[in-house]
Amino acid sequence: MADTVFTFPCPCCNKLIEVDVRSGKARAARPEEAKGGRDLDQMLKDHGRDRQRLGDLFSSAQDLEQKRGERLEEQLRRAKEEAKKDKDSRPRNPFDME
Repeated sequence: MADTVFTFPCPCCNKLIEVDVRSGKARAARPEEAKGGRDLDQMLKDHGRDRQRLGDLFSSAQDLEQKRGERLEEQLRRAKEEAKKDKDSRPRNPFDME
């Protein structure tokens, strides 16, 4: 029987869990050993803090992309103005370089 029963701590609540391989059943072996489990209020506070931090990261990335787009638009506008100024000059043809 000892070979078919495995005991390990639960990763969420640290309770000891027994699993019988033959029957496929699991049970909490010693539920009173739930030391180190996280409190629901603490988990909610952590979630709120993470949500705020991720929201700040997202908004800063959004601002960065907007500035990048504006910079690219400015470069395109300048390139169009340059092209209008140099209307008479044609681009060099690489096949004419012989």
